[in-house]
Amino acid sequence: MWVGIGVFLAGGLGALSRAGVDALVKPWWSARVNGPSKAFPASTFLINVSGAFVLGIVTGYAVEHTAAGAQDFATIVGVGFLGAYTTFSTEEWHSLGLLRKNAAVEAFNVLGSLCASLVVAALGLWLGGLL
Repeated sequence: MWVGIGVFLAGGLGALSRAGVDALVKPWWSARVNGPSKAFPASTFLINVSGAFVLGIVTGYAVEHTAAGAQDFATIVGVGFLGAYTTFSTEEWHSLGLLRKNAAVEAFNVLGSLCASLVVAALGLWLGGLL
């Protein structure tokens, strides 16, 4: 029951964090980039890649620490916080919009996000195992 409450509360924090990062990155990106690259969803990219990194760390930690507390922590952070912080549906929504506007930017969004997320998740998994 406590894990469920933790997931619920962490989900709220994850959603607020996502909104905060989005509110900071969007104007920063728009003010510094011109041309077709301006359409690139930098905040979604940053959110999903950073979320993959943190999930790697949490998972690596949980794998190396078999105590129930480590598993509960991984569930609360992974499902609750990161489940609300990152979102595949937003990634796909941006990709559809980009596909209509600029196929090259869309391709970078999809492939770049996937590759970057896999690399940082692996790095996080390794680092989490060292903790």
